[in-house]
Amino acid sequence: MARPIVRLRPGRARPFWHGNPLVFSGAVAEVVGAPQPADWVDVHDAEDRRIGSGWYHPGSLYRVRITRLAREEALPDAPEGVIAARVAAAAAMRGRLGLPSEATDVWRLINSEGDGLSGLTVDVLGRVAVASETALWTERYRPEIEAAIRTAVGDVEVVHRVPTALRREESMTPLPVPEPRDTIPLREAGITYLADPWRGQKTGFYCDQRDSRALVRTLAPNRRVLDLFCFTGGFSLSAAAGGASDVLGIDSSGPALALATAAAAKNGLAPRFEEADVRERLPHLGQWDLVICDPPKLAGGRSDLDAALQRYLYLNRDAITAVAPGGMLLTCSCSSAVRRDLFLEVLRDAATQAGRRLSLLSVRGAAPDHPVHPAFPEGEYLKCVLAGLD
Repeated sequence: MARPIVRLRPGRARPFWHGNPLVFSGAVAEVVGAPQPADWVDVHDAEDRRIGSGWYHPGSLYRVRITRLAREEALPDAPEGVIAARVAAAAAMRGRLGLPSEATDVWRLINSEGDGLSGLTVDVLGRVAVASETALWTERYRPEIEAAIRTAVGDVEVVHRVPTALRREESMTPLPVPEPRDTIPLREAGITYLADPWRGQKTGFYCDQRDSRALVRTLAPNRRVLDLFCFTGGFSLSAAAGGASDVLGIDSSGPALALATAAAAKNGLAPRFEEADVRERLPHLGQWDLVICDPPKLAGGRSDLDAALQRYLYLNRDAITAVAPGGMLLTCSCSSAVRRDLFLEVLRDAATQAGRRLSLLSVRGAAPDHPVHPAFPEGEYLKCVLAGLD
């Protein structure tokens, strides 16, 4: 039986030939056949040339998530085979990156579009694999996803997480509320962290900041370090382990700070933690040698970009003011709608408003187990800027 075909409008196929996986509804000219949600369909250009295949969702803004290009002849031409092959290839790549290792057992196995499985992110936290699902097809293929993960990384517990907002957008079935569980210990660069894969934010741990945490550890000796939006203490513990003379982490989440405090004790470290609203406390904290500012996502999408840029501006102005002369600021944005150039403009304007001279020392993104496809630059969501301040 022939597969259903999603045919594109004239002039709309170019990004998909290059590998962009997201076919928006406005790019579709017609649907041939009667595909149901999460069915596997072929995508053709206006001249009826087959571009590739992927999962169809008539109710989503992303009408098709292309998962296999027609030119990828070595891949199986069926969804179950594609899932297995993509996960195996992703695990092999992480192995070449040295993950996991004796010192680090928390890492990203699948980075959605960057690994050819749009709508699926998998973080491995010790012996737990957390599958964050943002597309309807992942619900239909959970058994295949679990089997592929276990084949790739061994006998792990697979936890499925579906963000509430995406659940509605993708018409996904709510998952049962998880029973309370003990937190689990993780290792990164020899530091023990604590995470809650069942209830914690996102997948329970921010794997993407691994390289920036290592940077902070090298910068920390004999410096006073202020860690804003510290969550479970990733940067704070790294700074303390690096020999900082004083570390203060601030976050509004009591449960996250409880994990940070417990992890500090496990490592024999003594950073201080304070539960507070960062924006309210920041103007009253004095100046520090190194200030880390890693807020949650402030721009959910392009529709609220302008308001988010203003929030980033005011937050970074106050963070810059909190840096002592000759000190450094590590500031981050995880909003994919905020492009790197826009974020740098925000920092320029924030420094001007603060009356300070800012020098860019390093501009980086996520750790390398978070690959980005060049045809999908939106996947480069994380921006981390290290700046010096006179």
